[in-house]
Amino acid sequence: MKSDAGTLGHRVDVVRSGEWWAITVPSLRGVFSQARHLDEVPAAAREAIAMMLDVDPADVGLIDVLMQEQGGSESLA
Repeated sequence: MKSDAGTLGHRVDVVRSGEWWAITVPSLRGVFSQARHLDEVPAAAREAIAMMLDVDPADVGLIDVLMQEQGGSESLA
């Protein structure tokens, strides 16, 4: 299924889970991933989103990473 994924942005929430970063995409139910390093989060999220939307990862659009911390969140974009 081809979509307009390239024109959309996606908020990605990340939280530290042991030695990994757990990734969720609130706007897409069932899209989860993980990354060992914080700088790997956008690529891992882009790949997971692309798989869910059945598009090329290059067509996913902007990724807005929000790091979830106790007491709030911080944008990494």
